[in-house]
Amino acid sequence: MLVLSRRPNQRLVLPIINTSIQIVAIKPGVVRIGIDAPPDVAVFREEVLQQPAIAQRIATEIAAQRAELAMDRELRHDLRNRLNATTVGLALLRKQIEIGQYDSTRDTLDRLEFELRAMRDSLDQRPTPVPSQAAHTKPTRALIVEDDSNERELLAGFLRLAGFDVLTARDGQDALECLKRVGQPDVVLIDMILPRYDGPSTIRAIRQHPDWNRVKICAMTGHDRERFQPSLAMTPIDRWYRKPLDPQSLLQDLNLVLAG
Repeated sequence: MLVLSRRPNQRLVLPIINTSIQIVAIKPGVVRIGIDAPPDVAVFREEVLQQPAIAQRIATEIAAQRAELAMDRELRHDLRNRLNATTVGLALLRKQIEIGQYDSTRDTLDRLEFELRAMRDSLDQRPTPVPSQAAHTKPTRALIVEDDSNERELLAGFLRLAGFDVLTARDGQDALECLKRVGQPDVVLIDMILPRYDGPSTIRAIRQHPDWNRVKICAMTGHDRERFQPSLAMTPIDRWYRKPLDPQSLLQDLNLVLAG
């Protein structure tokens, strides 16, 4: 418990929940306080909460609010990933049109349509089907580790048109198996939130392997990098890229990373 001393009319401020508490008056045996809180912040006297019926109702409301907040976080994360895939897809489409690769634009348009529909369905909280993956190949070698198939393939397509030989993996375990098969690429672009074997675990495994520890590693995430710092202490990462990605800026920066 945090214990603070306050005088009359002094306040305590809880900025995260936009709430302040002010000492209004002090009398023998009683302290009068004023609480300024938004409508969605419930404030009760403890003795009120000791009444079973009221306590049960409040517990139900709190559980519902927490579930709604969790759903909102998941929705925001999903929409951020969808926006990232759409941004990369538009950059890929522009590149395909610029170089006259019109035969490939249909696949890109299909993927863009999928992402736009998925964003709509996410807002409606309806599941969306997973599109089939297209196979590509070409030549500096990059390994993209991303669990979202659309993000993975759109970014791979964009880098291939920029002259990269691109390998892909859907999670950290796939990435490590790929490295065992084909050896060290020039750069690994890896999402931090992955199934089976997550980004930080994969990066540590790569850095600890004597045959792979010189590879350039670029982390991609829709979260603040500070979230991953505790698990990546003393593990060098060459770049952090925040989703949604700007493909042209990413390409320019990758060239700088590879030249360094």
